[in-house]
Amino acid sequence: MSPKSIQYEIKTERLFLRPKRMEDVSRVFEILNENPEMTRFMSFDPPEKIEDTQKFFLEKEKEFPEKSVVWSIFFQDKLVGIISLEDICRTQNAWKIDRAELGYWLDPLFHGQGIMTEAGQAVLAFGFEKLGLHKITVGHLPQNSASQRVIEKLGFRFVGELRDHFFRFGQWWNDKQYEMIVDEFQKQDS
Repeated sequence: MSPKSIQYEIKTERLFLRPKRMEDVSRVFEILNENPEMTRFMSFDPPEKIEDTQKFFLEKEKEFPEKSVVWSIFFQDKLVGIISLEDICRTQNAWKIDRAELGYWLDPLFHGQGIMTEAGQAVLAFGFEKLGLHKITVGHLPQNSASQRVIEKLGFRFVGELRDHFFRFGQWWNDKQYEMIVDEFQKQDS
């Protein structure tokens, strides 16, 4: 099935996920701008201007759906976060790869309600069943225990810690890495 012919909207018991749209820019900007501490564990700084968020949306639009799928997460009809499959790689020279990396963030007002775990389960199912991925990876900083709990609840397998993986805020940071292959997902699902 061609990536463009797939239906990317996802409904769960409590959530609605759909590919992000330009109409989501103001709400995403609002969440990140009002909660700048959220980005301390992310690869980007809080947006200073709404144009920063617009630029991100436009860049991701160019990658959709072959390289990246970014969903807006709606809970009780309100956009509360973002979840994505990034760096989708199908092949590398003669190798078949079929891999992506899971990324996510949630408005702090909605933490502790199982929203991200529910969204994560839905995106894992989508990645393996609809996109035909073989492996999904995810990482977090050791200091981000909330993200670690989500990753563990989703059933990812810890594969190791990358030392001094990136430089930010005047220091080198480690990155804990996890993965799940389609067989492991199917065993969880049965």
